[in-house]
Amino acid sequence: MDEDEQQPTAPAQRTQAVSRDQLTSTDGVERTQAVSRPEATPTDGVERTQAVSRSPIDDRTAPTPGPNSPVGEGNSAVSKSAVAKSTAAKSGMSQSASTRARTGRSRSGRSRSTGIRRRLGGGLVEVPRVEPIDPATAVMSDPTVPQHKRFCWKCNAKVGRSEPGEPDISVGVCPHCGTTFDFTPLLEPGDRVVGQYDVQGCIAHGGLGWIYLAIDRNVSDRWVVLKGLLHFGDEEAHAVAVAERQFLAEVAHPGVVKIYNFVEQPRGDGTSVGFIVMEYVGGRSLRDILTACGDDARMPVEQALAYVLEVLPALGYLHSIGLVYNDLKPENIMVSEDQIKLIDLGAVAGIEDYGYLYGTVGYQAPEIVKTGPTVASDIYTVGRTLAVLTLDMPSKNGKYLDGLPSVAESDVLQQFPSLHRLLLRATNADPTRRFRSADEFAGQATGVLREILAIRTGVERPGLSAVFSPPRTTFGTEQSVGRTDTYVDGKVRHERMTAAEVVAALPVPLVDPNDPSAPLLAAAVHVEAQQTLDSLQHAKRNGIERVSAGTTGATGSAPAGASLEITLAEVKAHLDLGHVVEATDILSKVQSEDHAADPWRVQWYAGLIALLHHEYDSAFTSFDNVLGAMPGELAPKLALGATSELLGHVALGNDEDAEKWRARAEGLYRAVWRTNRGIVSSAFGLARQLQRRGDQTGAIAALDQVPISSRHYSMARMTSVLTLLMDRSRAELSEADFRSAARRVALLPKAESRALQMRTLVLAMALDWIVSGHASTAEREPILSVPFTEDGLRRGTEKGLRALARSATDRAHRFSLVDLANAIRPRSLF
Repeated sequence: MDEDEQQPTAPAQRTQAVSRDQLTSTDGVERTQAVSRPEATPTDGVERTQAVSRSPIDDRTAPTPGPNSPVGEGNSAVSKSAVAKSTAAKSGMSQSASTRARTGRSRSGRSRSTGIRRRLGGGLVEVPRVEPIDPATAVMSDPTVPQHKRFCWKCNAKVGRSEPGEPDISVGVCPHCGTTFDFTPLLEPGDRVVGQYDVQGCIAHGGLGWIYLAIDRNVSDRWVVLKGLLHFGDEEAHAVAVAERQFLAEVAHPGVVKIYNFVEQPRGDGTSVGFIVMEYVGGRSLRDILTACGDDARMPVEQALAYVLEVLPALGYLHSIGLVYNDLKPENIMVSEDQIKLIDLGAVAGIEDYGYLYGTVGYQAPEIVKTGPTVASDIYTVGRTLAVLTLDMPSKNGKYLDGLPSVAESDVLQQFPSLHRLLLRATNADPTRRFRSADEFAGQATGVLREILAIRTGVERPGLSAVFSPPRTTFGTEQSVGRTDTYVDGKVRHERMTAAEVVAALPVPLVDPNDPSAPLLAAAVHVEAQQTLDSLQHAKRNGIERVSAGTTGATGSAPAGASLEITLAEVKAHLDLGHVVEATDILSKVQSEDHAADPWRVQWYAGLIALLHHEYDSAFTSFDNVLGAMPGELAPKLALGATSELLGHVALGNDEDAEKWRARAEGLYRAVWRTNRGIVSSAFGLARQLQRRGDQTGAIAALDQVPISSRHYSMARMTSVLTLLMDRSRAELSEADFRSAARRVALLPKAESRALQMRTLVLAMALDWIVSGHASTAEREPILSVPFTEDGLRRGTEKGLRALARSATDRAHRFSLVDLANAIRPRSLF
């Protein structure tokens, strides 16, 4: 095997310029590449930003706002003035914060943590601290580019490599495109660049050439990094490259490496070479940390999510000022002693820019040659980075292939289905189906992280959703205990949960703050559904735009009449009023329109309506689509659990289907309950599924986890009593079961209205057990203050029945209870 074929699985990455077709090259080296995105022509048929004059910088064209761009109307893509304004207005950074960004220090608790470990991911995850590194130790002793990493920066052809009978060369001309290449360092230790930067040596080689460590003699002898610019040998193109990178000096965010300066160093041949002067960020890259995990090991999922969550705010900042990072990968994320930073801005471009667009095969979004850099293309790189950190990604010749491992091939995806959904959405081939922003991605990644930590530790990790309300009430909590109400009024009740009960209890989507009618809805939505409906109809009659303007105090730029949220608010109000037909008609009109920007909200209400129509398969599909879009949310998991349970009811008689839906409901309820012990409907649902598969112990354990602070605590205790005793034969019951049930009843608060009937039920069932031929092994130990004997249980049961009779409102039922008490009382001669 020759040298070209001996490629590492995760090689060092370098920037290369390639044509559009060359993105699919299989040369075996994974590296940053550039694809030339040509200007739009009249025959393109797509309205896009036109080619920009790359010099001067201020002539750059603003990107056209679109569904994937958070940049508002009039925001400049990458102009220096836009960056400066955004730095002040959008980043919200004070002068002191800006100073911290420049010095690489932060006053956050996260960055100031002490000890050998630190907490990331909103304080949820503890990771090892990176020890401070002496910058001088990073200098390479023999700076040489291996042959298998030698490519022409412009056309991506292999250059400078040895051939049969010919040695390798470090300097020459590409035989394919005629571009000069030079793999030798341009700077040597001891060189002084522009009279200010003392070069210490090379520390790495990337797609833009050698990267040098230097000392800034003009500013406190601080350590800096010099990175070369592309277009070596093309003086005009080089000048443009220097000019267009100048705007990066205005980028100021603590999660982005600070650009100090742009300089040009004269060369002996009369030309000059440009360098970006950046802050030195000591530490380890995520690639280094991943490599340390071992050849076959991946980074723990919770740690990988925590690192990604630290990076997303920096990407969101860049997006807010009209920039796209373009080349996110583990190599470009540096973990230092107290910070996590993006360390390479060489591929940063304006939204929808043209020209050479840099990225790395295996990470770069497939559509970028058509759309240019977008928020969606950056989101794709985040998803791919997370996948590389956590999964055994498919690769060929050292390059990661498109797609993800199948669930069957990945233990991680089997264990964490929410992670799979997160990755599927982030890396969707359709950019409109990805997360709309870095903030949205971060919100869902945090939810997935909470769920995974709950699985790992067994400790709940509740969090407040930014897109769903809390559950409006509970469902399935009273059916079991409700059966005992027959002792009070004589009416027979069924235990099964209903679809209407589920719909009334499930959370609802919060109003999208980006919707043009969000201010109007904040004023129009009332506690009473009819009032909400009246307010919305009033707004329609009087012109939504005018009413909305009156609410906000100004005329909005977007037409409120086009608001999806107005329509969904109407649907919700009709559902709350029980107007299912009206809600169905309104939603049907919405579904016939194009709401691709945010379809999951429509899908949620479609699922609710399908439940009310008893179309459970359709409801399951809708809620599953919501979970695919919002994988970190508990609301769709709760809805899917309830829908699976209802499907299980329908499938009774078909053992295979019934068990399939029961198992699915169990898994979904468990995922919700494990993560948030405040959603008690999931505890009761989990207990029902466990009981149906014969796991009474597990069902009781789930009910016992309902916290004492919950208003459903007593209901959970009473349900656990029935789980112990009901639907089991006498032979399956033991004295321990009755004593355990009695202890639970005895602990019910005095104000519990069902305490008497529960006490009577336990004593009556214990009596039936004794009468059937069983005997207590500890008769002297009372149960609910009566002896565990036939006589004691008869007296206790009789007393309970007579007390129930006294409180019965129905005369006939009162007589029935008295007759039953007379039949049970101990026999006597008097």
